[in-house]
Amino acid sequence: MIKLEREGCPKELTREVREELTRLYAENKDRDVWNSPKIKKPLKDALLRMTRGKCAYCECRLNIESKDVTIDHFLPKSTHPNEVVQWENLFPACLRCNREKKDYEKRIVNPCEDRPQDYIGLDVRNRYFLRGIDRDGVGKNTTTAIKLNDIRRVMVPRMIEWEEIRQRLEEISDDMQKDGYKTKYRNRIEVLMGKCLPDASYAAVKATNMLDDDCYQKIKNFLKDMGKWTDKLEILEQEMKSVSFVWIRMV
Repeated sequence: MIKLEREGCPKELTREVREELTRLYAENKDRDVWNSPKIKKPLKDALLRMTRGKCAYCECRLNIESKDVTIDHFLPKSTHPNEVVQWENLFPACLRCNREKKDYEKRIVNPCEDRPQDYIGLDVRNRYFLRGIDRDGVGKNTTTAIKLNDIRRVMVPRMIEWEEIRQRLEEISDDMQKDGYKTKYRNRIEVLMGKCLPDASYAAVKATNMLDDDCYQKIKNFLKDMGKWTDKLEILEQEMKSVSFVWIRMV
């Protein structure tokens, strides 16, 4: 989960439309009024721009591998029917996260209002396992409610994507030690860093692991020693830091 910035409400979701759809929902709770033809496409387009095409919660890429875009109501529609089409209450989510979260009422991280790194960290014993870190239990509520440590559906995909990056880092590090500096090696590290930026799937976990990786640090130090650590690379690293978690050691 990463911090998101919500853009302005789609122009199609006018006050009159919101009032009409809220009324229709009050009359029949089985109506998916948020999927009304009046607003469905512009609403989903705006939400996907906000999350860069990802689930707002687990960060999987939507619209691929049967991961359909669903609209999640941050405040459950069952208990907050007046918020059923309020722009600030809507997030794009994969079907798994939407179903798991469902009508959960305890306070969880709102990725548009909260900074997820203040509530969630990464376990040093399992580099793909998220843990709550705040004293109020908001982070724990979040990982529990959405099952962000679901092994098959969430943790394994995070692991696969990071392990592919880690292997490439090892190759670049070995090649640099053997051949010295070559522009193509610097270009490769740029590409790998790009896979850990906010636009990327599972960005928070991948960025945290990359910044802590020995091969990444060797490559960075090598490029710095050669005077080849560019402003672009520095900007990419800062972007990774902006979404990375802290490491948590449980006792």
